Amino acid sequence: MTKRVVILSSQEDYWEACYVDGKCVDQAHHLGEGSGKLGYVKELKEKYGVTLDDIVEVAADEVDDEKAMECGSFPQLFEELEGDYSLELL
Repeated sequence: MTKRVVILSSQEDYWEACYVDGKCVDQAHHLGEGSGKLGYVKELKEKYGVTLDDIVEVAADEVDDEKAMECGSFPQLFEELEGDYSLELL
């Protein structure tokens, strides 16, 4: 994984997860609820010392999206996702 921070969204934007260095650090219906997406990114920058270039937002593929809806969450490790997100993470 090249990007340090991945914000993964379900296909219908129903659920989001934030992965930092491959580990899920947050999941919610909408990350940054209350402070908004911009406020959430600012918090990530401060907490993890990342830049905007370190952050990418991607949509879950159909298989990972369905699993998240069945389980109620995305997996705790990014590597446990089944989709191929390699192009988005360059």
